[in-house]
Amino acid sequence: MDTSAPTPLTVDSWFAWLRFTSAAALAALVVCYLALALRYGPLAAGDRLYSALLSAARDLWNLSPRRTAAIAWLAVKESVRKQAAAGLVIFVLILAFALWFLDQDSLDPSALYVSFLLSACNYLILVMAVVTSAFSLPNDLKNKTIYTIVTKPVRAGEIVLGRILGFALVCTVPLVCMGLGSYFFLTRALDHRHELRESDLATLDADEATAEHVPPGSKAGITSVERNHRHRVVVDPSGNGITETNDASKLAVDDSSSFLERFGQSHRHRVTAVERDGRTTYELGPPEGQFQARVPIEGSLRFITPQGNMTTEGTNVGNWTNRGYVAGSTLAAAVYRFSNVTPAVFPDGLRLMMNIRLFRTTKEGLDKPILGSVVVRNPYTRAACAPRNFAAREYFTVDLFLPRTLSDASGNSIDLFRDLVVNQEVEIELQCIPRSQYFGVGPKDVYLLAREASFAANFAKGFVGIWLQMLLAVSLGVFFSTFLSGPVAMLATGAALVGAVLKPALLKIVEGRMYGENVHSSGMLESMVRLAQQKAVMQEMEQGATTDAILWFDRAMNGLLGGVFKFVPDFSAMKFGDLIAQGLDVAPAAVSGQAWQALGFLLPLFVVGFLIFKSIEIAKS
Repeated sequence: MDTSAPTPLTVDSWFAWLRFTSAAALAALVVCYLALALRYGPLAAGDRLYSALLSAARDLWNLSPRRTAAIAWLAVKESVRKQAAAGLVIFVLILAFALWFLDQDSLDPSALYVSFLLSACNYLILVMAVVTSAFSLPNDLKNKTIYTIVTKPVRAGEIVLGRILGFALVCTVPLVCMGLGSYFFLTRALDHRHELRESDLATLDADEATAEHVPPGSKAGITSVERNHRHRVVVDPSGNGITETNDASKLAVDDSSSFLERFGQSHRHRVTAVERDGRTTYELGPPEGQFQARVPIEGSLRFITPQGNMTTEGTNVGNWTNRGYVAGSTLAAAVYRFSNVTPAVFPDGLRLMMNIRLFRTTKEGLDKPILGSVVVRNPYTRAACAPRNFAAREYFTVDLFLPRTLSDASGNSIDLFRDLVVNQEVEIELQCIPRSQYFGVGPKDVYLLAREASFAANFAKGFVGIWLQMLLAVSLGVFFSTFLSGPVAMLATGAALVGAVLKPALLKIVEGRMYGENVHSSGMLESMVRLAQQKAVMQEMEQGATTDAILWFDRAMNGLLGGVFKFVPDFSAMKFGDLIAQGLDVAPAAVSGQAWQALGFLLPLFVVGFLIFKSIEIAKS
């Protein structure tokens, strides 16, 4: 499970953005000057360029909010009749037939439904934004309706900005409706109830009641099966209680029964006893905790090799992921160091969440969990508590509670914050126990749960990310429509959006990190040469002036493309759907950071679009 979260922008990011925009603006001025110089001569070119820039700056400074709002409202009225209503109709059809294709008996239905709804809304609103914005200005130019606007005292900047704001508003209203409809669909589609009868319960004896930490006379039993799962439940003598969840750490390693038959999914139901006609019946409430927004505290990760040496990488088992693996029945371990661990945040103890990948070297017991252990350690004195065992299953989150009062290997009682936490730091060491088995973990796979946030607010953050993508898509569509025809502007906008979505992979290519740090990645021209010569990427190129020229050209192109891609917003960072589906809270700093990044891209895009549109002589008075 990838729990990586987008990070807010830093000061270095802002300086990089300023450097690139300044360089791009300077390059554009040089190109414009050279073009004018070839036509009018060097001195006249300078005068014309200076006059054009002065006029453009004056137009930008004198933008009228009233006229801009009027243009925006005109764009709204045009688009509502065309694409906006169609987008909502398609969304309603998607919800109407969604249950036909979504697996309601999934192991984690909430994650499946959340991911599907956010992805469907994301793609639908982006298509709607591209189609709406890319065809507006070209159609106005083609139908000559733009003449009725530019003959009035309206500036080119007001037309471009008004179009961006108008189309953004057109797409915002359907997006809000989609968000509300998605949340209602989500909560209603996964709502369910279990049945619990008196015959399903058995009275616990004294020892069992003590082990369950419940009063004498309590009862335990199993609910009916709903949505391919059931719950174990313990009720007190009055008949009230709460069902258990699918805590994988409680499952016995030698248990061969179905996991979901023993434990329910990651939610609970409150149980209330009701007397009816002299009989006791039990009513189970709606699912609680089905949708989560966990606020994690993440730590730094190091590994201990099977020989006991400290390293930054785990064992490589051949999986191409960012996870390192820990060999079982050896000294190998994954060591996480957490900061900001205080009694105020964890008054009762640490709640450790682990999303562990399993790598098995034997086929025996594929349906069984793998036993592991956790040790809480003082990062400076190396004092530690006794190992606490748990059972890990693939794709199940292990929720392990570490109380404040622990015991060391000799059985002596130790206090978590007095003996193990130093300077608000603590280390947690994770090991795999069985021989020939491996635990795979990454930097984000193990974290401390600080608190539970509101799922509704977290779900809304997902739509804020979609809105930011829509705003940039509208800006790109209007920008390309200032100098391209409608179909070409739509294709160019789509290509730019694909580049924004694939930005991380494209950056790896241009920076030579596609195959790892120690493997050379071919550039554009080198790849063409290798393809023609049928040479693999691991084969060395022939030494010579030709190879040097090819490598120099690729370095120059990769540097240029790298600067462009660094400037382009990262749409994958604006997609919060994976985090929300995994039940993790999206940090407000991540949302605000992406908002600033979108604004930093939108402003120069608007200015360049305005300059291009102003340079086109639409009408002369």
